[in-house]
Amino acid sequence: MISMEWDGLTDRDRYGDWYLKARDRFSDLARDADWDGLFGELEKNPGYVNLARPGNRSGFAPLHQAAWHGAGVAVVSRLIAHGAWRTRRTRDGRLPVDIARERGHAHLLELLEPVAVRQLPAPSDVLEHHFHAMLRERTGSCFDEIEHLLPPLSPLTEGLDVRIFFRVVGMMGGFHYRLHTDTVHVNGRSRMDGDNGDFYHVTPDGWTKLAYNPEPPPPWSYPY
Repeated sequence: MISMEWDGLTDRDRYGDWYLKARDRFSDLARDADWDGLFGELEKNPGYVNLARPGNRSGFAPLHQAAWHGAGVAVVSRLIAHGAWRTRRTRDGRLPVDIARERGHAHLLELLEPVAVRQLPAPSDVLEHHFHAMLRERTGSCFDEIEHLLPPLSPLTEGLDVRIFFRVVGMMGGFHYRLHTDTVHVNGRSRMDGDNGDFYHVTPDGWTKLAYNPEPPPPWSYPY
C-alpha cells in the first residue's frame, strides 16, 4: 500500500507557521537540486514526495524539479521508488516528462514516461468529473470560501494499491480515496465526526453514498 497526500490548498496564509516553514524548506531543497538533503527529509516525511510549494503557484513537485535540472537516473529512480507520481501535472499542465523533453534531458525521457500499473474505469474523464462533483457537493461551501485544486485520479494508476488523502480546509478533515476493482472508493471524515465518516463509490455512471462501512478506516493526521 502506498499512502500519499494531494495538497490542493492555494492560500499560503491557511498553513500553520511551523508546517509552512517545513514545507518551504523541503521545496527549497528540490529547487536547489540538493538531492541528499531532499532524501534526508523524505526519510522523515515520506508523504512530502508529491507536494509542491505551499500555495501551488507553479505546481512543481520534486519530480518536476528533477526533470528541470536533468538530475541523474539514480536520483529520479529513487524519487519514483519513494512514490513520486509521473502523472502529476504542474499548474500549466506539464508532466515531468514534458519538462525533461523541453530542457533537452533525453536521458530521463524513458524513465519519466508514465506507466499505468492499473487502469481507471473508462471513460476516465467522466469518472473524474463525477468524483469532483461528489467532492463539491459533500463539502458544502468550503470550496466557495477557500480555493482548492481538486485532485486528479491519474495517480491511482501508478501502483497496485495507491491511497490518497485530500485535505479540505473548513471541513476539519478531508477525503481518503483509492481505486477498488471498477470503482473509486472514498471515505470522507471530519474531526467533528463521532464515527468513521461517510463512504462513497464513484463510477463513470455517477457517485453513490453507501449505507455501511465497507472497511476499517485509515489513520488520520492533521499537520496544519
